Amino acid sequence: MNDNFTDFDNLGSQSPEINIAGIDASVGLNNVLGDESLFLEILSMFYQDHNGDGIKLEQAISSNDYASLKHIVHTLKGVSCSVGAMPLFEKTKALDEAINKEMKQDYLPLYQALIPEFDKVMNSISVKIINK
Repeated sequence: MNDNFTDFDNLGSQSPEINIAGIDASVGLNNVLGDESLFLEILSMFYQDHNGDGIKLEQAISSNDYASLKHIVHTLKGVSCSVGAMPLFEKTKALDEAINKEMKQDYLPLYQALIPEFDKVMNSISVKIINK
C-alpha cells in the first residue's frame, strides 16, 4: 500500500471545520486533492470574484443583456460545481438551460429561485472565511 495516496471517500471527515452553508466540502476538497489551505483560498477567491454576480444577473435580465447573462450564469455554474456548491450549481444549471433554449419568460423566476442559495453561500463564506 502506498501511503502517498489519500482515501478520497474520507476527505470530508478530515476537515470538520470547513462548514460553509450550501457547500459540500468533500467535493471541493476532492478537486484540490485534499489540500485544505488551497480549498479555503479558492473559496475566498470564489467570493471575491463572484460576490457581485447576483446584482449582475439581475441587471442583465432587466436590461435584456442576454450575452452578459449567459456568460455570468455559465461561469457561476462552473465554479459552483468546482467548489462543491451543488444546490447553487443546480439552480444556475436550470437558468443556463433556459438561456440556451431562449425561454425568456423563465429567466426572472429561475433567477429568483437561484438568489437565496447564492446569498446563503456568499454570506457563509463571508462570515467563516473572509471576515474570520
